[in-house]
Amino acid sequence: MAVFAQLMGKMSWRMKEDILDRRKLMLVALTILIIMLNVFASFRWNYISDDGDMRYKIDRWTNKDWVEFYPPLGITNGEEFPLINTTKLDSYAELEANVKKYALSGYLVSEWLERIKLTYLYYGINSFVVS
Repeated sequence: MAVFAQLMGKMSWRMKEDILDRRKLMLVALTILIIMLNVFASFRWNYISDDGDMRYKIDRWTNKDWVEFYPPLGITNGEEFPLINTTKLDSYAELEANVKKYALSGYLVSEWLERIKLTYLYYGINSFVVS
């Protein structure tokens, strides 16, 4: 820190202004980048329709269809499941059968992992830029 203070003392007034201008420019660029990342994240989901307990949406980052299931008497958040080889489910029993069918094959896990990797990548970039 003392070395930096000595260097700043020996610099001309014009050089000090240039350094401060560069810092301001970097701060503005980082602020714009953070805002753009958060706007990008807010447009991740495209909600298609609500059918009773089911809410259908598309993940724009992976271009995959998902369904949120909200239990009729549940107080919790909706459970999300990827829609594989189907676009709509009519009941909870159909959702359960679909999950059982694809959970054992590994498709369900691979869809979740792809989504989680992109989400963590977004969080990592955002955290790196903010810190």
